[in-house]
Amino acid sequence: MIRKITTAFFILSCTPIVYAQRVVSEQLKVPIQQAISSNRGLQGQYMETEKVRIEANMVKNKLLPSVSAAGFYSYFNTGGKLDIPTANIPNTSINLFEGAQDFRLQGQVGLLGVTATQVIFSGLQITNGQKALQEKAKAQQYLADASKETIAKDIINTFDQLMLLKEVQKLIDDSEKRLEKEHLKVSKAIENGLAIPYDREKIKLAMLELEAKKVELNGSRELIYQKLEQDTHLSLSELKKIDYELLEILLSDYPESIENRNELKALDASQKAYEYVYKKEKGSGLPQVFAFGSASYSNVFNSKLTLQDLSLLGDVRLRSDQLQLFPTFLVGVGAKWEIFRGGEHKNKLRQAKLDIDINQNKKDDVREKLTLLLKKNRVEYNTSNQKLKVNDQQVQVAKNNFNLSLKQYHEGLIDVTELLATENDYYKSTLGYFSQLLQQRKSALEVLHTSGDLLDNILK
Repeated sequence: MIRKITTAFFILSCTPIVYAQRVVSEQLKVPIQQAISSNRGLQGQYMETEKVRIEANMVKNKLLPSVSAAGFYSYFNTGGKLDIPTANIPNTSINLFEGAQDFRLQGQVGLLGVTATQVIFSGLQITNGQKALQEKAKAQQYLADASKETIAKDIINTFDQLMLLKEVQKLIDDSEKRLEKEHLKVSKAIENGLAIPYDREKIKLAMLELEAKKVELNGSRELIYQKLEQDTHLSLSELKKIDYELLEILLSDYPESIENRNELKALDASQKAYEYVYKKEKGSGLPQVFAFGSASYSNVFNSKLTLQDLSLLGDVRLRSDQLQLFPTFLVGVGAKWEIFRGGEHKNKLRQAKLDIDINQNKKDDVREKLTLLLKKNRVEYNTSNQKLKVNDQQVQVAKNNFNLSLKQYHEGLIDVTELLATENDYYKSTLGYFSQLLQQRKSALEVLHTSGDLLDNILK
């Protein structure tokens, strides 16, 4: 109770309702932009978006020709059976290569070649896959933009708290002057026998309470500056230059739609992405057609072929110093068609269709909730405006009562206890006004945030 009574000395006047010309002070643009550009979470979202864009380019590049070069050297050694048609030597009864012949072949081979392939038709899998990733990147970008609005709103609310502390600091400074004057008056009155030490002690206690309040304000101010330094990466000296008056935020036009909300845009982009994935899976059931071509150099050298137990000839050993093929060209068209994959194609189609339905259900749910939230925030905004007017009237009445009590106290018509009671009423009503002023500003920002128009109104 003593704290409430003594802090009543802080309040002398009330800030009137002023119609702001813009949503927030022009001075807040730089710290908001700095907070957005330096936010670690937002930077991470941008990096993830860039990764998806790169992945989309990689998919698109699958339509380009693929060229590869290869070369190898090997030694081979093998054996087996060779059965070729029997050859009859004319005018003799000799038959060559009769029956299956055992053989052994060994040698060395070198190969060098260049091969090029290009997809001609992929069942539109590549095209649809690329578009799906592009829409996914858009969805991530919209979510990053939604985070920008949240960051901006937080910075504004934090600076509003700081501006409120500056207003309270002004009241404290004024109160110190009044208390010192009152203390001198009471001390002289005690010397002249016109007052009692009790009144002086009450004022002294108020001065001590005032000092405690200053310590509390300094601590709160320091914490807020530390938060702003971390969020905006601006220096303390730059932050201290920002000073604006707390004004009522009046919205000339009510946002009627939530279609500008970035979360909805992200869900729309996700819906398109899932639809392209579904088309891509449908295309996987079609054949893939590709063209290919190659040019190669081949060299088989130091090869040996042994044919065993030939009739009349016994073992026959053949030797080749070199068999060179250059160039060898190969050009053609190929196709690949996976006819049956154990139901994998059917299950993937069902999964892709479910993803579409799930995202659509989520989008409908979010739209309904945001529509209801916008209505709720508009009601709260109107309510906060009306309550602020009531608070202003309460302050005026409490101020008049306090001024009247102050005159009566100086004329000796009431004692210090009655004076402090009217000051306490004035303090509570004024504090309620400032609290409601901050609530009014928050409710206006929430209306703009719910409709997705906050950042445009701040930075325009």
